[in-house]
Amino acid sequence: MTPAEVELIAHWRFRAHRVQLAHYESARKFDRLHLWLGLPAVALSTIVGTSVFASLSKPANITLQIVVGLFSVTAAVLAALQTFFKYSELSEKHRIAGAKFANLEHRLELLGTMPPASADELKKSLTMIEDTWAKLREESPNLPGRVWQRIERDQVLDKQAPGFKADSPTGRSLPSNNESSSSPLQ
Repeated sequence: MTPAEVELIAHWRFRAHRVQLAHYESARKFDRLHLWLGLPAVALSTIVGTSVFASLSKPANITLQIVVGLFSVTAAVLAALQTFFKYSELSEKHRIAGAKFANLEHRLELLGTMPPASADELKKSLTMIEDTWAKLREESPNLPGRVWQRIERDQVLDKQAPGFKADSPTGRSLPSNNESSSSPLQ
């Protein structure tokens, strides 16, 4: 492989790794949001149900009835928000996208460590990886802006990685037209 091909593979691997991390972090974020809406809804529903059964044995005062009514409405609103935002569904989509990008990164890692015998085979492998990447861009859910910004800030191309060029103004000689600060994939 030429130095440019080694650098290309290292750069693609780096980018795939960042997107993988961003999708996994997004999955965790949406899991937390799902729980933040779901657990209070369950707790409030339980309190309302218990209060209703307790009030059957003896008449409840008006304050307790108002509080139970407010809890009931709050539980319903939380359950409705949980259904509307579909955080658990978003979490699963991001988890799957993260796994697919992890697979892509693994393929790039294998290509870098065990290169094909000929230039034609390498070109074919790179083209297949590029096509897979394009398909993943279309299938994957959008990353939350804050998650991507944090990943972009924290994950910097390793200057010790194969293919790194210290004399380049960005530390890389590859064009980064496929990776902008606003979006990791477009």
